[in-house]
Amino acid sequence: MIKLTLVLAAVTFAASLALGFVYESAKPKIDLQAKLTKERARMIALPEAACGVFVEEKGEAMTYHRGYRKADTTGFAGYVVTAEGKGYSSTIETVVGVDPFGRIAGLRITNQQETPGLGTRIQEVLSTRTVADAIADMVGRGEPERVCVEIEADTTVHCVDVTLRDGEKCNELGKAVAEMDTARVVELVPGAFGAGAADSTAYLTRPASTFALAEAVIVELRMRNTPWFLSQFIGKGAGSLLVRAGETDEYIQAITGATISSVAVSESVRDAIQQLEQEIGGFEEASE
Repeated sequence: MIKLTLVLAAVTFAASLALGFVYESAKPKIDLQAKLTKERARMIALPEAACGVFVEEKGEAMTYHRGYRKADTTGFAGYVVTAEGKGYSSTIETVVGVDPFGRIAGLRITNQQETPGLGTRIQEVLSTRTVADAIADMVGRGEPERVCVEIEADTTVHCVDVTLRDGEKCNELGKAVAEMDTARVVELVPGAFGAGAADSTAYLTRPASTFALAEAVIVELRMRNTPWFLSQFIGKGAGSLLVRAGETDEYIQAITGATISSVAVSESVRDAIQQLEQEIGGFEEASE
């Protein structure tokens, strides 16, 4: 009996060492992935700064980010904060973008373990894709989503094939435009926007249009990939983040069968915005 106990203890000890080794080996990759997830969430929450930079600020009671449209920290776009609320079966973590006037610019749930089919619907994106579309993508015959956006500073309608991750290339492209590096711009434009290289000459003399196009595309894609429940928050201030059971335009409509999850997101986002307002000494006042 003693021998068996010693054997089991030895096996347990060896297994613990092995698990510890695996964890320590994988931890850098896990941390890096977590960092990239947060960075991507900030881009989605405050897309106007996706081509610029996010600067971390440590306040007295919370840490938040200031987002800028340009990498040189010009063109202030707003703030990004993290909200946490207790749902039905987990703590729901949400990254929230807030414009200078205190209105929600976007948000992304980065962690939740709610009930499948109920609470998980807080981040369910309704898709119009068919099985045929999925098969076409698998065999390499699918067509990329074509997003057409109109830039206010330009009467031309630019139609480009892009995905959300293309926004990560905006900084590099913007730098090439600013330096008038023709060859580099021609190289980067197809990858960043999906536009033809011939179109790049137009961007060389209008750096502002490059960023305007990038921002418009990212905002459009963000809206297309935002869950219905979360899309209700965009444009609202903290005072409108009240959950209602029925249809409502002024407040937040709860997900049927997932009221606790709905309330957890709404209240945590509201609390985070109110705390941010105290940290920064108040939001700007919107002009009439």
